[in-house]
Amino acid sequence: MADTDPLRQYRARRNFSATPEPGHAGGAGEAPEFVIQKHWASHLHYDFRLELDGSIKSWAVPKGPSLDPTDKRMAMQVEDHPLSYAGFEGLIPAGQYGAGKVIVWDKGIWVPLGEPERGYRDRHLRFELRGHKLHGKWVLIRIKAKTGKQLPWLLIKEKDGFARAASTFSVVDEQPDSVASATAPQQHLPRASPAPAAPRAHLPVSLAPQLATFAAAPPPEQQAWVYEIKFDGYRILTRVQSGVVRLFTRSGLDWTAKLQSLRQALADLQLPDG
Repeated sequence: MADTDPLRQYRARRNFSATPEPGHAGGAGEAPEFVIQKHWASHLHYDFRLELDGSIKSWAVPKGPSLDPTDKRMAMQVEDHPLSYAGFEGLIPAGQYGAGKVIVWDKGIWVPLGEPERGYRDRHLRFELRGHKLHGKWVLIRIKAKTGKQLPWLLIKEKDGFARAASTFSVVDEQPDSVASATAPQQHLPRASPAPAAPRAHLPVSLAPQLATFAAAPPPEQQAWVYEIKFDGYRILTRVQSGVVRLFTRSGLDWTAKLQSLRQALADLQLPDG
């Protein structure tokens, strides 16, 4: 009879009175999560995990992910982990299975490209990642094992706007730290004083919104910064004057006529001039 408990092997390998790893299964969120944990075990590696069918499918990736589609990174499948493991950071004590430091190197949601259970079953799982560090389309491909006990896959970045040549950028080298603090409440930061009331003025003829730019390196004091994902798409400015809504592109083109449904939705809000 087939084993219906996907976490049986996970629990059998761990002494939860000695390791800080979670023993409970945890609950699913609104969207399937992915997490990549950087793990200093006997050898440094990256544990790539996807939430699927009530547990987290897991692969050990020795070199970590690459944004270069020509890199085919070996990913050895390991036992399923509980959903609660997605937030785990800590030190697994010496003498315990997987002993060593663990950090959450990246996390976010993943979007299957196709039916995920079938893709996993057919050994060709395509998906999109929406994380702090990894974005865009990826694929996991099962390959033939050299021994009967190994379950080798390849983790490959697909060609899209997020791909980058390995000769110019290594995401594991350029962004080595945990992202767990990026989503934690910044309670240690001092609160800013309220800004004084701005003087009233006429609406300007045009506005220049801020632009996202590439940085050479993360800021030196990362705990004092909050990060957000930059999504592709159009950046539209809304101008409301005397009840008339107009929509402009970043370069100043009037796109009101092209976005009538959006204009109507904004008009229905009866916004003040601004």
